[in-house]
Amino acid sequence: MRQAAYEKAFKTLKEGRYAEAIRDFKNFIAAYPSGENTDNAYYWLAEAYNVNRDFPAARDTFRKLVKDFPHSPKVPDAYLKLGFIEYETGQYAAARDLLNDVIKRYPNTSAAKLAEKRLERMRQEKR
Repeated sequence: MRQAAYEKAFKTLKEGRYAEAIRDFKNFIAAYPSGENTDNAYYWLAEAYNVNRDFPAARDTFRKLVKDFPHSPKVPDAYLKLGFIEYETGQYAAARDLLNDVIKRYPNTSAAKLAEKRLERMRQEKR
């Protein structure tokens, strides 16, 4: 039941039906507040908010993932996305701090490589 509910929400997200995916992930989290795939559900819920440019909701959801599931494999990517959100909202100093933190805390990860690319872009843009 749990796995089917998660897969349904994820499939909806992949189909680009973000409002439905948000609803499905929220329902999944309400039904299964901890355990298998709950960290992933928070991550993808935050991503759906992010795609819809609901940055406050995305920020809050990524932060909840980091706080409640500190050992999740999604944490480096959640920090990366928090840096991207700060960039998108014009908070360049905060973005720089978060992106540098990703590089320091999670070296040799895809998140660190993407953080380096965004920092280079910020340097080129003089931000």
